[in-house]
Amino acid sequence: MIFSKIMDLFEWVMYFAFLNLLFIAGIIVGGVVLGFFPACFATIITAKRLVNEPGFHVGKMFIDTYKANFWKSQRVGYFFFFINLVAASNVMFWRQLDSIFSLVWLIIFVFIMLGSSLLFSMTIENAYTFKQLGKLFFYSLGQLHLYIALLLGLLVIYLATLMMPGVFIFFVGSLTLTWVMFISHLFIKKIEKVSEKFKNTTHE
Repeated sequence: MIFSKIMDLFEWVMYFAFLNLLFIAGIIVGGVVLGFFPACFATIITAKRLVNEPGFHVGKMFIDTYKANFWKSQRVGYFFFFINLVAASNVMFWRQLDSIFSLVWLIIFVFIMLGSSLLFSMTIENAYTFKQLGKLFFYSLGQLHLYIALLLGLLVIYLATLMMPGVFIFFVGSLTLTWVMFISHLFIKKIEKVSEKFKNTTHE
């Protein structure tokens, strides 16, 4: 019984280590600039299936997802990147002026960054319009517990990586994106509970 649980644990460790290697390989294959967002999306989708139904060919799933969504993930990823870049630029601008607006923009930047993480894979999978995406983002602001959970999880992974870099360097990418996937899944479930109301507002 105990031996079986230990073997299951090692199996999951191997899964996430392999997924992390695929994530890094995906970034490198795309030349970093073009590989980052497709690798992120492929990792999230593969992690989602891995959690729900382990035992499939992880490498094939990752590669197929990576190739099928390469350009779409670029468009969505760099759209969110540009919005985050604008918010970060405003933080730096107002900070140089020692203005209270730097704090305001810092808060805005954090919300945009976390919101982008929540909506990234959802946008690629569902092909939301800008109007629908905007309404989704503002709806997500009402789910502050998800933002807090996402931020705390990312901080835990970051601190664990600092404390044990030799170990977590093999898992940081896959664990981070799996946590993002998990919180996004909770957000999707929340949307489904109010699906009729959401459909009415996003299709007006």
